[in-house]
Amino acid sequence: MNHRFSRCKTFFINEEHPPASPRPETPPVPPATPPVPPAIPPNPPSSHSTEFPHAGFVHGRSNGFMGNFHSDQHADQRASNIYFPFQSKGEWEIASFLSSSGLSMKRIDTFLSLSTIAGLGLSFNCARTLRGLIELLPSGPPWKSTIVTIPGYSTKTPLVLYYRDPLECVESILTNPLFSGKISYAPIMEYDSNGERQYNEWISSDGAWDTQARLPIGATSLGIVLSSDKTGLTAMTGNHTAHPLLITLANIHSSVRLSSSSHALKLLALIPVPKFVGVQKKIRGILENRLVHACLDFVTSPLKTTAQTGAWMRDYEFGDPFQHPPRTALDILASLNDLSHFDPSNVATYATKARELHRLNGVDLPFWRDWRLPDGTLPNPSQVFPVEILHHLHKSFWDHDVKWILRAIGDVELDRRFALLQPRSGYRHFPSGISLLKQVTGRKHRDIQRYVLGLIADCVRPEFVICVRALLDLRYLSQLHNLNIDILNDITRALEIFHQFKQIILDLSLRVGKSGAAMTHFQIPKLELLQSIVSCIKWSGALPQWSADVTERLHIDLIKAPRENTNNHDYYPQICRHLDRDEKRRHFELATAIHTAAEVYTPHQAAGPDWMFDTCDGDGNNWTSELPQVAQVFGPPRPITDLFVVATTETQARPTARFPQTFSTPTTAFRLNARADTSRAVFSARIVDVSTKFAIPDLLPTLRDFFSHYLHDQQHRTIAGRRGPLRDADAPFEDVKVWHSVRIQTKGGPSSATLTPPRKLFASPPGNGWPTGRCDTAIFSVDGEGSSERPPPGLEGFFVGQIRTIFHPIWEVPTARPLYLAYVERFDIVPQTHLPRGARLAPDPIHGMYVLRRAFRSDGSPMGGIVPLHHLRMPVNLIPRFGEKADARLTARTCFNSCRTFFLNHYFDKEDFSFFRESLF
Repeated sequence: MNHRFSRCKTFFINEEHPPASPRPETPPVPPATPPVPPAIPPNPPSSHSTEFPHAGFVHGRSNGFMGNFHSDQHADQRASNIYFPFQSKGEWEIASFLSSSGLSMKRIDTFLSLSTIAGLGLSFNCARTLRGLIELLPSGPPWKSTIVTIPGYSTKTPLVLYYRDPLECVESILTNPLFSGKISYAPIMEYDSNGERQYNEWISSDGAWDTQARLPIGATSLGIVLSSDKTGLTAMTGNHTAHPLLITLANIHSSVRLSSSSHALKLLALIPVPKFVGVQKKIRGILENRLVHACLDFVTSPLKTTAQTGAWMRDYEFGDPFQHPPRTALDILASLNDLSHFDPSNVATYATKARELHRLNGVDLPFWRDWRLPDGTLPNPSQVFPVEILHHLHKSFWDHDVKWILRAIGDVELDRRFALLQPRSGYRHFPSGISLLKQVTGRKHRDIQRYVLGLIADCVRPEFVICVRALLDLRYLSQLHNLNIDILNDITRALEIFHQFKQIILDLSLRVGKSGAAMTHFQIPKLELLQSIVSCIKWSGALPQWSADVTERLHIDLIKAPRENTNNHDYYPQICRHLDRDEKRRHFELATAIHTAAEVYTPHQAAGPDWMFDTCDGDGNNWTSELPQVAQVFGPPRPITDLFVVATTETQARPTARFPQTFSTPTTAFRLNARADTSRAVFSARIVDVSTKFAIPDLLPTLRDFFSHYLHDQQHRTIAGRRGPLRDADAPFEDVKVWHSVRIQTKGGPSSATLTPPRKLFASPPGNGWPTGRCDTAIFSVDGEGSSERPPPGLEGFFVGQIRTIFHPIWEVPTARPLYLAYVERFDIVPQTHLPRGARLAPDPIHGMYVLRRAFRSDGSPMGGIVPLHHLRMPVNLIPRFGEKADARLTARTCFNSCRTFFLNHYFDKEDFSFFRESLF
């Protein structure tokens, strides 16, 4: 039985993440010296990695997921009926649906009493009986409870901690067959084609390698991820709050771990939220912190023990411009020892002295104080708690950067500028501005970041623009999934630039306190945390895998949704029982699906309960395609539509199609509507009608010029030069099909298989409230598929244009590819005159964006031309250059076409930032 989730391994839990329980036979031998990364080969391949030697040994075999299923107390009954305690598969499907539907018990009773349903002869006729049958299913880690007290203080209700054994939760995650091939057991060091170290998953970090080096040979380090945050249980009434603690493994690939449908995050505990009696507000906060640490100390105690001994387990100073030395665990414990002559029960005095003498928060027993590694090392809190994107980057942007900007430019002016931006399909628009936003989420933080620099670039002091730009660069760079030493250096440089120019914020009185008085310092904890980003990435891997976006979203599934099925009293135990039943249902459904899939194989093939994953296990691990009915048990995946695959499939199915709906180049995929615009005037339109409808008077001469050039060179295309006369212009066809939009999908990086979500670009004529049409912008390559993947400095080989219309000739001329064409109006880069000749096509040195202006011909008409649609590389966003004051006469639908100068906004999307990075830094 070779299925990796049925093997027994020795697991150790490092400080940021955990392991399990004992089986002493022949203990692994500690290494004499820790392994060091090998030298980089002289001619490395395009990318390569080095795995930590002698990690993750298999020491034996034991029951896996299916082994447990076939050995529980009702295994004998399932020998003849795999769906026991239900009579059949059909009855189980009804039971599973009702159990997971969210219906109340009363509504389930009503459903089961319907004559048609009652006639099915189900073994349950009410919700209570159904719940009783669900309780008989094989169980996951059981829930427990204990009373927590704080000596000397009373609460309105008893403090009950509901929790599960963390080691059982870890083993439950490891033995889940759905994670087969999605877990890494040995640290690796990855290098790019230049031999530079890359950081992405936790397993590729210095922390994973360093921790593994401290373990015995053959042991496996599991990275335990704990996430905790309060969440409201009731909306606007009741003031009920829950404090969940979630657990998962950093060894699971982040793409799987961060997907809520994978259930890789388990609810480990529900920490009580106290309501103290007769306690001052200041003291109440300190007591709540102590309670959280006490609960974490209790719940994680098995992890601390395992971190030192291992376990056998089945696997399935503020404002300074430099980083201060991190406060180590020993430093903090020494400070707590200095405070030992103060009585911790006298919270007010103890907390005051802790803050004044050692800058501590008043917690006398931090939960991590005895969490040691096998060699006795006590991990440092600065390594245990990584920088978190949602709160430390996006929330700090809203709390500080936006407040500075509002004071610098004024609420009314900033709101007007946001309102004047042309809406883009799929992206949030702010028609009323941002100054009055309430309940601003991380999603809105990111949406505001897209535009803010371009909106303030021309109306505030340059030093302040540099500060905002530096922090934006830092945030965008820190969110990349693959980081090398160059990117880490750019992060450090961005923070240095901010500290170099930050005095302007104080000089302009942009930083104020709650009273409105100007502040004269930068004592901002979240600003201090930014100094730790680079060291955090090196130690723990890329930051996106630690973002709280996913865990906060799971509050809905794990707390709020179960709360809907309670009687609105005593929430915690009812939530635990609901989650226990739901876990039983999901695991039973998975086990029966695996059993059903196994029926097509012979008894000789089915050598053991987990045998089927062996047949698909290995480096490729293709079991999800071999067993799709099992892979989709917890719900079908929702991957991004791969238009590249769709294009290939359509081409193979209809190689001679005149107007294929989807087509692609090596870097970009295109999808048009199956039918062109249904307006009869456009659907089968003459060129002259299209010219009139779209207000493009030179469409005919540009078509003639295009085909004159196209006959000689079908690869290169620019919009420039003289055009033919308007009169007597001719084209090799009279009618065209016209599309008002196209969807574009690009690869996520150079030579990358990662896909960006399809983005919609409009090319609509005037009408429907758009006086000059709704026309979006994109960047085009001059030589089609032959140009580089990313623009070089100066955007050489690329140009930016506004798409006015998309069409295809209706003719019988055979072409190598579908000849979808676009009429595009060009933008030119505004030269930076302070630079030497030959280097002036560069971004502005203050805000770092390219400044573009509309190109015009000598007669004052826009510089437009025909470009094959496959030259389009990706959509781009342009922000109008408003100057000192935005024109109040403009609207979101007229502003863009009324302006002549723009900023090329590479902050519009993380993909845009990555795409233009080589031309900017």
